[in-house]
Parts: sequence; structure tokens; C-alpha cells
Amino acid sequence: MKKKILAVALLLASFSAFAQVSIVKGVIKAETKEGERSLFKINTPVSENDNAFYFVNDISLLKLEDGEFKVAATTQLNEDGSFAFKFKPTYEGFYAIGYGGREWDKGQFPLYLKPGDNAEVSVNMNKFHVDLVGKNTPENQVLVSWANLIEEVKNMAVYWTSFSGKNYRDFFPVFETVVPKAEAFRKNINTKNATFNTLMKELTGYEMDGFALRFIYTPRSVHPKKEDMPAYYDGIVVKNKFPNNDIFSLPLGKAFLPLYVIYATRNMNPSPSFEDKLACLGTDLQKGEFLLLEKTPFFKYTDELDDMVSKYGNYLQTASQKKRIEELRPKLKVPDKGFKAHDFTYPDKDGKMVSLSDCLGKVIVVDIWATWCGPCKKEIPYLKSLEKELHGQDVVFMSVSTDKLEDKDKWLQMVNEMEMTGVQLLAGQGTKISQDYKINSIPRFLVIDKKGNIVSQDAPTPSDPRLKEMVVTALKN
Repeated sequence: MKKKILAVALLLASFSAFAQVSIVKGVIKAETKEGERSLFKINTPVSENDNAFYFVNDISLLKLEDGEFKVAATTQLNEDGSFAFKFKPTYEGFYAIGYGGREWDKGQFPLYLKPGDNAEVSVNMNKFHVDLVGKNTPENQVLVSWANLIEEVKNMAVYWTSFSGKNYRDFFPVFETVVPKAEAFRKNINTKNATFNTLMKELTGYEMDGFALRFIYTPRSVHPKKEDMPAYYDGIVVKNKFPNNDIFSLPLGKAFLPLYVIYATRNMNPSPSFEDKLACLGTDLQKGEFLLLEKTPFFKYTDELDDMVSKYGNYLQTASQKKRIEELRPKLKVPDKGFKAHDFTYPDKDGKMVSLSDCLGKVIVVDIWATWCGPCKKEIPYLKSLEKELHGQDVVFMSVSTDKLEDKDKWLQMVNEMEMTGVQLLAGQGTKISQDYKINSIPRFLVIDKKGNIVSQDAPTPSDPRLKEMVVTALKN
């Protein structure tokens, strides 16, 4: 009798283990002027007359880690464009298939899976369109219905390289049409899965906000003025926007955080400090992920990483965050104490070549800016005020513009109109100063001591009193 009970128990256990396996399968195709074709060749145009879209030869299964999709597995497509993944989901929640790997702007199609769930889809590559095939879970029926509802909005906002001809005159009317439909959709989410219902309702809100912001913050042929903006934009920024960490359980969740922060702080004058930006977020985890997202890509030296950990270490407490910090450290250079600033030479207003090294013997404040940069222009009055306060002391203020060289007249005009003083240089885009100091965003301020050593290569802006304190301290040394 005991043997029979044991056999039944083992059989049930094997069924239970088998039930935890999920299968995600489908087909990737493209619609062309010649009809629908499967995608099984790499880097080959869909047709001679449709060279904006390309074949792919593999597909990836993606899972969420630290608020973004990571590749869990990759397989080659069959010649008919079909594929299949058989795996054991490690969590209940959002997964995705993507033919751009983890690059969300190449094509990702989310799915919601519980252990044992199966899903089958058909994806049209050049329309970024997904349909369910056969029997699928209620969760994925809701999710794909949502994907189809917001498809045109998402395509223009997220896949903007494929829809680059679209500007706000195309986007806003479509977006405003979708807004009430999205609200109605949200109210009707009511599967038997309470966890899914909660996440899906949050997803619909965050995605609409995210598409709205991503559209205005990506390159377009023409950008809207304030009076062109739909009323929807007025409601995006609210108090306690992210009350919990569910944002990290959503597709594109973490990618929404910097967009929101930029928009929430856009009208701050003086320019927002990093603390102002962190204040837009609700939890320590959000702030820690924002720090890693916004600061670490631009680090060149270990002391920059150490400075971040020293200032904001209370937000960097998870095992994953600490692991990413330690994985970054070996990739950074270890500076000598007071390491030498990289020299550069550019023409001034009169065409005379001026080098950073020409100013050795004095403390040097370098402002990297451009005429098109709104936050840069906001700092100019504060910079001029600081120059006046320190007039007569051993300090040089040097403004280096990263405007295109062909925009020299525009640069000269602004220098004159804003009565900018100090040394004015025109570097151009992507030149030595940008490469040496990893200038990926502006304004950027450097402080260099009298011996030509870096005091800070990411100094506070002039609107922040800490810049004056830093310069005064350098003058005393």
C-alpha cells in the first residue's frame, strides 16, 4: 500500500513539475508590396522597394531584471519565420519576445506568464504588430488587446527611427483619440488574476505617460511649442507619482523614470540639482536605479564612482546594485591624486587659438555649453555673477561651446547678446574636449587648480553655491 501511495505521489510530482514548463512560440513575418513574407535571412531588405525594414535570423526571450528586459534565451528562426521557447518561468509577470535582443527600440512584444502558461503569437515586423494565435491565457488576451489599442501611438513614440517622418502634428491627434479609449480600457481590466489586474492598470497609465514624453524628447523635424501641447501633458506630473516599486515589474518601467524626471524639473530656475531630480522619485530603490542609470555611463575614473557612493550610498543597498557597482569599477581608470587635466585648444571670438594650458597658474572654471541648450542658457547669468564676485582674483572663466562649426555666427550672436565675458571658445561637436571628459550632456562644468590638476570634472553649476565654495578653496591652495 505504501508503495502505491509513493508511486502516486511521484506521478503527481512529475505532473506538477511538467506543469511548470511554459512554451512560447510563434512566427515573425513582414508585410511587403509583394505580400507577407517570413523572415529568415539576416540584413537583407524585405524588398527592393521597401528597404527601410530588414530580415532577422534570430529571436530572443526576455525577462525582467532590475526594471529592464534582459535576454534569457535566443534561438534562430526557422525558414518559415517560426520559433519556440520551452522554459520554466522563474517568476509570475511580464516577459517579452524581441528580435532586437534587449534593445527595446528594435522590437519587443510583452507577454504575461505564470509558471505553466503557454503563449502563441504572430508578429508583423514592419508594422510592429502582434496577434495571438490559438488558445491563450486571459492575461495575454488583455495584454495583446492593449498592445493593439496603443499600437500607432507606440510606433510613433518608441520606434521613431522607423517612423522618423512623424512630428507632433501627426502624433498629438492620434494620441488624443487614444486617451479616452485607454481610460475606458483601464477600467475594464478584470481578470481572475488580481496581481495581473493591478500591474496591468499601472502599465496602461505609465505607458501612456511614457509615450507622450518619449515622443517630445526624441529627434523630430519640428517640435511643438507650449501652446501646441495637449491638455494631457498638464496631468503627467503629480505628487507621489511612484508610490511603490511596481514600476520595475513593468516593461519599459525603469526607462520611464528619467523621462519623467526631465519633464518634472523642466521649468526649475535655477537648473535642477541632482537632489531636485531625486525628489521626483518615491522610493530608495527608484533613486538608486536612477543614479546608476544617469550617472555611471559617464564615469571615467574610480574617484567619480566613489564620490557617488559616498554621497548617495543610502540609495544603493540592493545586492544587484552593489554588484553592478563592483562590476563597473575595474572598467574605470584609477586617477593619481590631483591628476592632470586634459589639454585642449580652440579658437576664440577673434579666431585666435587658445589652450587650456595657456591659463596655468590660475584656477580655471570651464563651462561646456551650446546655444541650443536651454539649461545652459539659464546658468549664464549665474556664471556672470560669479565672475564679478571673484573679479581680480587668480581665476579664469572659460566657456567652450559645442555648437556645430557652421553655426559660428549663431554662437557669436548669443555671446554678444548675452554679454558673455571670460574666454569664449568654439569647439564644435564631438571634439577632443567632449571625448576626453566624456561630455554626453550639458551644461557641464570643470574646475582645474593652478597646477593644471582636476579639482572636479563634474562640478556644480553656477546657480549652486557649492561651485563658488569649490573655486574659493582651490584659490587658497
